[in-house]
Parts: sequence; structure tokens; C-alpha cells
Amino acid sequence: MPALALAFDVGGTSVRGAAVGAADVVIAESRVATRTGPAVLDDIARMGEGLLAGLSPAARAEVAGVGVAFPGLVDAEAGISRRAVNLGLVDTLVAAPLAERLGLPVTVVHDTAAAAGAIWEDAGSPASAFVAVLGTGVAAVTYVGGRAILGVSGQAGEIGHLVVDPAGPRCGCGLRGCVEAYVGARAMLERYASLGGDTRVSGVAELVARAEYDRLAAEVWSAAITALADGFLAVGALLAPGEIILGGGVAEARRALLDPLQARMRERAGVTAVPPVRLSALGGRAGLVGAARLALAAVRAKP
Repeated sequence: MPALALAFDVGGTSVRGAAVGAADVVIAESRVATRTGPAVLDDIARMGEGLLAGLSPAARAEVAGVGVAFPGLVDAEAGISRRAVNLGLVDTLVAAPLAERLGLPVTVVHDTAAAAGAIWEDAGSPASAFVAVLGTGVAAVTYVGGRAILGVSGQAGEIGHLVVDPAGPRCGCGLRGCVEAYVGARAMLERYASLGGDTRVSGVAELVARAEYDRLAAEVWSAAITALADGFLAVGALLAPGEIILGGGVAEARRALLDPLQARMRERAGVTAVPPVRLSALGGRAGLVGAARLALAAVRAKP
């Protein structure tokens, strides 16, 4: 049975592509800046063609399918992006044109579902967990009894748009003080620059490193920790999950995120029980790994 897949994770700032093999090993990887409209689909197809061309003939023969983790409202069964506001797409075919370009079956999944599913499985599929994906956007999936609870919209878990400070910075959704307006990767970098920080800082890892000696970077990072702590305490009060598991690119800050986050949650908990928090080993690869797993599962499910 072929055991490789091409996987794509369409994020707010970049599109990542990879050839993913057995045991979730990334064999080859590429990245381009995210473009809007039909251009994003052309970019995915070009990346796929490049990844396939870079594989050995033997490895190329093992590629069974393509998984695309896509933002917004996704009709996975039809392979359609129903609405992706940031990409400027409405009722747009995704699976069919990519399958035609790449000559492989294409599975389209919601980006949070793909990443959270991989994180949850990698964590041992706990019966009760709140899995948060921290990247350009901030979202989550709740697992109860070993099942994902997605709500009637299929998008339950939008913790990124939970308001923690009504007087806070404007979020991309139009509200003020959302968790994402503090914790989202792009939001942190924009806030740092607006405060007068070094505009050459281009990534969260660099921002976190600078927080050791840069007052403005420390201010932005501390505000992100506080917003995330308040959001998770609300989750704890409402859902009482067995644990919170963190993945996504921002979670690659590792102990610089986890230690102050746990301390801030304890400081601000009041009577709310503080759920345990741990980090996923997948980090920013979660979306790619999840898309690859789902693509291979779809191929294997076909008679």
C-alpha cells in the first residue's frame, strides 16, 4: 500500500507544502507567501508539481494522495471552499482542479480540524482535551469521550475570537480584544512594530528571543500570555477539559510559552480550576501532518 502523501497547510501568511512519509516523516518541504483568490490554488499546484519532481522515481510511485488543510468554511465532502474571507474565496472548487493538475486524489479539510486531529492523536488520543492551534490564527477543537465536538457549524472552538479585553486592539474579525488580536503571530508582530519596535523582526521566535532584553517585545509577549491565560480559564470554567494541548507555530516557543502561561493561569484563576497544559511535539508541522494522515485515510477508505 502506498504510504506517502503530499500535504499543504494554507495559513494566513504562508502556504506550506510537504511530501510526508511513514511515521509522519517530512521528506521534502516548501513554502510560499499566501496569495489571495485563485492564485492560492495555482501556488498549491505549482508546489505540488515541484515536490513530486524532486522525489526519486521510487518515492514518487509511493505518493497515494494529496491533503489540503484549508481555512474558513470548508465542504470537505465536495472539496469546496465555501467561504475563506482572508483568501477572497467563495464557493470555490479546490479538490477538483488540484486533482487534475497533480494527477492524484485530493482531500480538502478544515485547517484547524487537520492540525488539532494530528495533535490529539500524537498526544495519545486523550478522552477529554481542548486542543488549541496557535499560529497566524488561533483556534481549537474540544474532544469529549474521544470524539471531536464541532458544533452545528462544524467550527466550534473559535477561541481566537473570544473577547478578553473589550478595549483591546482591533482584531481582523472587526471586534476588539479577541485572543487572536494578542496571540496571533501576525498580530504580535504588528503590535510590536506599532509600539516602536524593530521592524526587521519578522517571526515570533525572534520576538520571543528579544523579550529577554527588549522592553517592547517583552510587553507584547506578556500581553499575549495574559490573553491566552484568560481565554483558557474561560474554557476551563465552561468545559472543564481534562487537559489543554498546544500546537501550531507559536507553540514552538516551548518553555518560553508554557512556563509563564501556567503561572499566569494560576495567578488569575480565582475559583476556576486550572486545567493542566502541555505542548505538542508537532509544533508548526501539525497542519501538514494532519492533512497527510487524512489524505491517506481517504485513499485507504476507497473500495
